[in-house]
Amino acid sequence: MEKVYLYKETEYTEQSMDALAEKLFAPYGGVKGLLNGKKRVLIKPNLVAKKPLDTGTTTHPLMLRAICKALLAEGAEVTVAESHGGPYTTATAKGQFSGCGITEAVKDLDVSLYTEAESAHISYPDGLIAKSFEVIKPLAETDFIINLCKLKTHALTTYSGAAKNTFGAIPGMRKFELHARFTDIHHFTRMLNDLHLALPVGLNVVDGILGMEGNGPTAGIPKKYGFVAVGKSAFLTDLICADLIGLGSAEVPQLKDAAERSLCPNKGGYEHTNLSREEYEGLRCADTTLPDSHSAGAVSWIARVQRMGGGRVIKLFRPKPKVKKSRCVGCGKCAEYCPVHTIEMKKGKPRIIRDKCIHCFCCQELCPISAIYIKTNRILKI
Repeated sequence: MEKVYLYKETEYTEQSMDALAEKLFAPYGGVKGLLNGKKRVLIKPNLVAKKPLDTGTTTHPLMLRAICKALLAEGAEVTVAESHGGPYTTATAKGQFSGCGITEAVKDLDVSLYTEAESAHISYPDGLIAKSFEVIKPLAETDFIINLCKLKTHALTTYSGAAKNTFGAIPGMRKFELHARFTDIHHFTRMLNDLHLALPVGLNVVDGILGMEGNGPTAGIPKKYGFVAVGKSAFLTDLICADLIGLGSAEVPQLKDAAERSLCPNKGGYEHTNLSREEYEGLRCADTTLPDSHSAGAVSWIARVQRMGGGRVIKLFRPKPKVKKSRCVGCGKCAEYCPVHTIEMKKGKPRIIRDKCIHCFCCQELCPISAIYIKTNRILKI
C-alpha cells in the first residue's frame, strides 16, 4: 500500500513553502514522475469562506503559490478551481479568489484561476449511492487533480480533510441539493466518497500547519497541528491525520465507509508513513477539541435506540443549530442557503422550523459572522 508522507512544518513563508513543495513531490520522482506525462493539472484548494488566514479556515496562498511554481517549472498547465458555499457565479468566484489571497499570490505566475462558473456532468457507475455528479467544468476536463485542503474538525462529518475537500467540486447551491437528498449522515458521507472516487485526484495534500479544531469548518478555533500530510490515497491520508488528532475511523463516518470498501485500513499508525514510531508520536495532537455535535461516548448507545418510538427518541439527542440572536445582524444568508428552506426570517431574525431541519449545519458553516451555533442535548455531556 502507498505510504503517507508526513512533514513537520510550523510557518508559512515563501522560503519554507518552496522547500515544502520540493518535499511533497520528491517521493514520487518529482513533478515529472508524479504526472507521468500528464500536462493539465488542476489544484483544488479549500476556499470555503473569506476569513483571515490566521483562522485556519482556508488554503494558505503561499503554499498554493509554491506548488504552482513547482508544477510550472516542469511545463505543467496549471488551473486553480473551487466552488465555495452559496451562489456560484463569475463575480462570486473572482471575489473568493481575491478575498482568500489567491489572486495576489499567483498574479505573476502563468496560472489560470477559473471564474467562468460553468458546470459539467461526470458519471461514476461504480458509485454505491451516487453514480453521477454535476461538477465545476474544469474538474471534469483535467488530467490530474492536486487536492490541497486544510486539516479541520467538522460539525457535520466530525473530521474534514482530503476526501471531504472534493465536495467543493459541486457548484454552489447544488451542494445544498445533495444535503437535502442525503439527509442521513452515513448516506451523505458515502456520497462524498463516491464523488471523490469519480474525480481524477492524483495527489492529496493536507495542510495542518495551521488548521482548525472545534466547530469547523468555518466557526472553529485555529489549531497549530504543525505538520503536512501527503498521499496518493485521500482515505489513507485522512486516516493518518484523524489518528494524529485523536480520532479513529469508527468516529469519522467518511472513513468508516472507506474502510468498509477496503479503501483504507480500519486503523492508522506510523507503519503507514515515512516516520518512525517516535517521530510519528511526536506529531500527535491528542488534545484536539472536537465539534459540539460530536459525542464519542454516546454513539454506540444511540445506535441501539435509534429505532425506538419510530425514531422520535433519537431526535431528542440530535445536535441542533441555534441562532445567537444578540449576535445575528439579520442578513438572511442562513435562510438563503438552507437546502430544504427550513429557515424563515421573522422580524428581521431567522427562525428555524425544527420539524423540517435536516441537521446538515450549512447555516452554521456559512453564517458570515458565526451567529449560529450547535446545541447538544445536555445528557450527552454528562
